[in-house]
Amino acid sequence: MSRGQAAEAAATAARATAALGGVSYPLLLVTVSLTSVIAPLNSTMIAVALPDVRGDFNVSHAAVTWLVSAYLIAMCVAQPLGGRLGDQLGRSRVLRAGLATFLAFSLAAAAAPSFWALVGLRTAQAVVGAAVLPNGAAMVRETVPLRRLGQANGLTGSAIGLSAALGPVLGAALLSLGSWRLLFLANLPLVGAGMLCLFLLRYRDRPSSGGAVVDWPGALLLAGVLVALTELLGGLRGGRTGAVAATAVALVLIGALFSSRQAASPRPLAEWRLFRIRSYSAATTYILLGNLVMYTTLLAVPFFIKEVQHKPVGTAGLLIGTLSVLMSLLSPVSGLISDARGRRLPAMTGAVCQLVAAVMLLAGIGTGVSSLYLALSLAVLGLGSGLGTGAASTAAVEAAPRELAGAAAGSMSMMRYFGSILGAGVLAGILNSGAAPGPEVFRALFGVLVVMAAGAVICSALVHSFVQEPAPGGE
Repeated sequence: MSRGQAAEAAATAARATAALGGVSYPLLLVTVSLTSVIAPLNSTMIAVALPDVRGDFNVSHAAVTWLVSAYLIAMCVAQPLGGRLGDQLGRSRVLRAGLATFLAFSLAAAAAPSFWALVGLRTAQAVVGAAVLPNGAAMVRETVPLRRLGQANGLTGSAIGLSAALGPVLGAALLSLGSWRLLFLANLPLVGAGMLCLFLLRYRDRPSSGGAVVDWPGALLLAGVLVALTELLGGLRGGRTGAVAATAVALVLIGALFSSRQAASPRPLAEWRLFRIRSYSAATTYILLGNLVMYTTLLAVPFFIKEVQHKPVGTAGLLIGTLSVLMSLLSPVSGLISDARGRRLPAMTGAVCQLVAAVMLLAGIGTGVSSLYLALSLAVLGLGSGLGTGAASTAAVEAAPRELAGAAAGSMSMMRYFGSILGAGVLAGILNSGAAPGPEVFRALFGVLVVMAAGAVICSALVHSFVQEPAPGGE
């Protein structure tokens, strides 16, 4: 490169940085991507360590699954809280605090003396980690022009999806080196790198003047709703009629208290008024349903491979890898398409692909189904998730007022995790019969997912294509 070309490239970078309010675009994406992968990585990394944890603490299969369920529930509940705190106190400030406390709880979890102490520390990890995801997304929304927002969200979304996919691989590698406790120590270099990038970014916070006001009673009630819902779905086919009835009554009562609290609170847990915006409501519901389909399939395939086809676990890993890699590779492509052609096109295309994949799995699932057919079905599902989720996420955040970007991103992430919780609950409820599941059980499961995927197609049709970007000084 000549001296003149180098000078022109530097001038172009300087103009781009100035257009972003002095924030470097590449460093912003690196910072948000790096900090955002920590929570999903910890969500999936623990999966391969569950047998070791169960053996070390001598707990039941049912008990050890709470290491996963409690984490998902805490992430779901705390996402809107983290986003609202970022709106009120400043995004980078809350992000720094979230990273630091996440690391502290990780180090404590590595030394957990008992199983339930470990569950409590994992839950605390999720609560503070929930401050990271929505505030990273809000920083991108607040800084990047709408014409490049899809590309930015596609790149960060790809990093998040790839980290979730690589979590079990990293977990297995660390387990081969020693104890499951190493999984928590692995957060030290990740958090350190994220904190360094955040320091170098020098992002300027614009906190609101109202101070920190969050709905803690609402958060506790929502956690109660999700715990009761998880127990109810998991016990539907377990033959415990009395326990299921008691859980259903508890769910209704806690749900009524939660609804009453949200209606009366001046600052409710989530920014529920955002759901009056058609595109925001459609996009977040699409994200819920799409994640339900994807996450349930991701959990169900290993059970099918092992307990119906009696094939090695490595086969399931390769099949799930097909889904995960395509999701990660296509997220940036989805961002570019949505910037050029609008958010609705890739969202609808992704939703239709997810529906086709669910129909393929419903039609083809059986004892003798080939791994090639399953791989093709999962590839179509990964194609749909990669194309649609990024576009819908961008549509949700940009449909909200910019000053509520944190609350919008938090509520959107809440819906994503709610989809995961529902998916895990539906799977547990369908498989919880006491006997080894047969092909007919998985047909029933994929029948449910076809209906959910069809709902996602309807929602995607209601997502906007473009939002008019306000003139400078208009917000």
